[in-house]
Amino acid sequence: MKSEYLNWEFDVNVFKLLGSQLISDKFTAIIELVKNAYDANATEVKIDFINTLSLENGKIIISDNGVGMSKDDISTKWMRIGTNSKRKETHSASPFSRTYLGEKGIGRFAIEKISDHIILESKELNKETIHKLTVDWSQYEAMKNSKNTQLFTSMQNKYEISNSILEYTSGTTLNFTNLKEEWTQQDIRRLKRELAKLVSPLKEIEDKYGFKIFVKEETEKTLFNVSEYEEVINSSLSYASEMFQVSFNKNKQQDLHFNEDTNQIEILENKIKKFGPVKIHIYYFNSKDKRKFKLAYKAKDLKIDGFKVYRDSILATPFVETASIEIGVDSYRDIFGIDKKRWSNTFNKLSTHDFIGIIEITKKENPDIRDLTNRQDFEETPEYKLFKDFVFDQLEQIEKKLEYEKKLVKEQNQNDIDIAQSEVIDIRGHLDSLLEKEPQLKDSIEPMYSYLNNVSNVLQISSKEISELNETIERKEELYHSLMSLQEYAADLAHMVRNSLDKILSVSRYFIKHLGETKFFKKATMLNYELLKMREDVQYMLDYAESGHKLREFDLPEVMMKAFTRFDEQLENEGIKVVLEKPETFLVTHVETFMRDIFNNLISNSRKALKSVEREKKVIKCTAKKEENEFTIVFSDNGIGIEDNIKEKIFDRYFSTTKDEGGSGIGLYVVKNNLKTLNGTIELIDSEFDDKGCSFKITIPLKEVEIDG
Repeated sequence: MKSEYLNWEFDVNVFKLLGSQLISDKFTAIIELVKNAYDANATEVKIDFINTLSLENGKIIISDNGVGMSKDDISTKWMRIGTNSKRKETHSASPFSRTYLGEKGIGRFAIEKISDHIILESKELNKETIHKLTVDWSQYEAMKNSKNTQLFTSMQNKYEISNSILEYTSGTTLNFTNLKEEWTQQDIRRLKRELAKLVSPLKEIEDKYGFKIFVKEETEKTLFNVSEYEEVINSSLSYASEMFQVSFNKNKQQDLHFNEDTNQIEILENKIKKFGPVKIHIYYFNSKDKRKFKLAYKAKDLKIDGFKVYRDSILATPFVETASIEIGVDSYRDIFGIDKKRWSNTFNKLSTHDFIGIIEITKKENPDIRDLTNRQDFEETPEYKLFKDFVFDQLEQIEKKLEYEKKLVKEQNQNDIDIAQSEVIDIRGHLDSLLEKEPQLKDSIEPMYSYLNNVSNVLQISSKEISELNETIERKEELYHSLMSLQEYAADLAHMVRNSLDKILSVSRYFIKHLGETKFFKKATMLNYELLKMREDVQYMLDYAESGHKLREFDLPEVMMKAFTRFDEQLENEGIKVVLEKPETFLVTHVETFMRDIFNNLISNSRKALKSVEREKKVIKCTAKKEENEFTIVFSDNGIGIEDNIKEKIFDRYFSTTKDEGGSGIGLYVVKNNLKTLNGTIELIDSEFDDKGCSFKITIPLKEVEIDG
């Protein structure tokens, strides 16, 4: 048998394809090139935006004072895709010995994302030659559409010796023309904000690695160019209220721990974790210092936005937050999912808007914490999951301390009022003694008694209001806890199922259509029915997830009345008599949609149960009353009732006695779970109509709601 060997070949379009896949946007492209300057031991990199509202006439120039490149470097390193040059040598030369950031060899793909025409000029230190490379993507594009398509590796790019004068004695300059996208002032401002995150705000790290970034914006139409380079500085930590830090030594990893005996944060030492040693700096901002921060950095768009991970002093990922097309700026991304976890105790959990976190890792010590190729997230390795757990634990210890301090403030406020009340009593006693000794002062002292009485009344009212406020806050915390847990479940379930459910349903409908009267037809019908139930359940979960946290105070009986009004026409057409009396006002703080769903489901169930009852005898009755410790609602109909053998199952999800009528079996399940968020209950009781129909009793404890009067 004759054998031969075949080589891989790359179409001319490969560079464009890889650029689009690996470099997610123009901001990430610029940052990749800035990181290349860092790898080249540059201490400065300058970015010029010149007339960038014009694609044809605009320019972007990126210059650095790094070590520069020789012709051989350009040919065998910069122009060689996936070169292992940075994998062989993991650190740059002295004096910085920086860990290379671009070891994947994808930084050069960024040039395709920015413009069609690129000129690279580079000069090594103590060398006279300036090497110039021109890349014209329009030629690649033309060849891609040509009948005589060339291989990517056979395309020629012009190299020459340049007589340009570079800004620095050594380094590399990239000149971009024929821009792919416009760069507005807002875009440039956003880039500066992202670049500010690139370099760690910790001064000791900045001093160690000595890397500065400058940006200048110029408009060619102006008569005089008065723009100056603006240094990109991350000085966001100066307004923090408090700082917490863990570090490590050779064999031990520090760990924050809140001591409940001393009520202080301690630093413990444990063995190095599986993911390797890390340093974590958490800068916490209280409400007062948040206001100061926002006032100071409003124009610079710096934000308090949670954790950023820095590998060897440079931001690891994500390079750029997710963009919002509508407003042209970034939409915050919480890569650790901190805000998502807050639902478990909303009022005492730190939000990403409460702190700036800086996590320091190294390529050498943390090899299994790896950023994805697209630079927008981390790989979900087992080590990374342990790393996230460790980060969450540090936050939890701080949360315990803040919760304790909040409790102290409450106690101090109450104590101050108690002291003030005691002082009022003492003053009154002194006045009594003075009046006994000097009765002639009665007319002068009498107004003081009146004043003291007013102060005493105000203090008593304040004390009561503080006590009631604390109780209200505690109730709302419990309510939020219930709501968020249910919403978390809803969102997770919906997002897992939503994207694939419609596809599966289309397949099941195909089976029903083509299986005809075969023995599989019944199975296909059953499959389709179950999928339809699941789709309705997913919609229910989505409704919860999308309802957000819009808590407001409303009158529950009013919501009950509105629910019946919504069904007025249907109830009248079906001949159903409604016996309904609005009870006294009962105010609750909740999501109104959740409460309305309770009555919508009960009314819908009753309408189905009344279908077989004679038209003139159909009745739905709903009464409600507020008692000493609870608010109760009794909801009844005189329909077909519920058989004894299924009474225990009616609140189970998917259990339905009306499958033939499209019942999904989630109505009473919804009612039960919505009531749980108020610590309420629903139970099936003896029917108000004797041996006909059924009655449900809903009970809501008064201590869990806000009551009028």
